[in-house]
Amino acid sequence: MPDELSRKLHAFEADHRWITENFETLSEQYVDLWIAVKNCRVIGSDPDPATQRSKLSDPADTCVEFITREPLEMVL
Repeated sequence: MPDELSRKLHAFEADHRWITENFETLSEQYVDLWIAVKNCRVIGSDPDPATQRSKLSDPADTCVEFITREPLEMVL
């Protein structure tokens, strides 16, 4: 089981890194949308995050991020 968890975490991290590396191209196609990425490819998009997640067969193991051209402000 620990090997499976490690594999899933590495895959999620790779998808997140892929989004970061391809953000400019993604922001041209998916501006103001939530995208779902699995295996370094976009598998879905929607303006509503709940709707996007409900479309996924495996939401816990799919990277979902909001694509915007506006800088995001984070409050910690």
